[in-house]
Amino acid sequence: MANKDNQISANPPKYLKSTGRSMWTRLMPLIGDQLEESDRALVESYCFNYQLLREAYEDIKKNGIQYPLYKVVMTPTGEVIDEHHFEGFKSNPACKVLSDATAKLNTLGQQLGLSPQSRAELAKLPKVSDKEQSMADLLNGGDNVDF
Repeated sequence: MANKDNQISANPPKYLKSTGRSMWTRLMPLIGDQLEESDRALVESYCFNYQLLREAYEDIKKNGIQYPLYKVVMTPTGEVIDEHHFEGFKSNPACKVLSDATAKLNTLGQQLGLSPQSRAELAKLPKVSDKEQSMADLLNGGDNVDF
């Protein structure tokens, strides 16, 4: 899926669900020209975690952040005394998925240059010129000093 310049394809992988594919198509115009095929796993992981975040959010909207737990209370002989004895509340597991996916998106977004801070750091980097510099020039700050 890479093009001839070793850049990631603008077309999302077929195995991503529609939410992940949608994120890919929104993301690539923003950062695609800055990435190489070797960065593909980062982009895939970002899109996949966005997909997880959205699925977890949909589950939370449907089922809430917690749900009640009930227990069947029985006598030692097996006679049911109470079929709906309230035990308390349990957190919806989708809340943890949402939290984990959000944290991963934050980390991956920084690596991909999607946060304001990472964009500011990228802007501080010197621009690469067409003229190649030797490693000695780079290490010496451009001064050709022999050691």
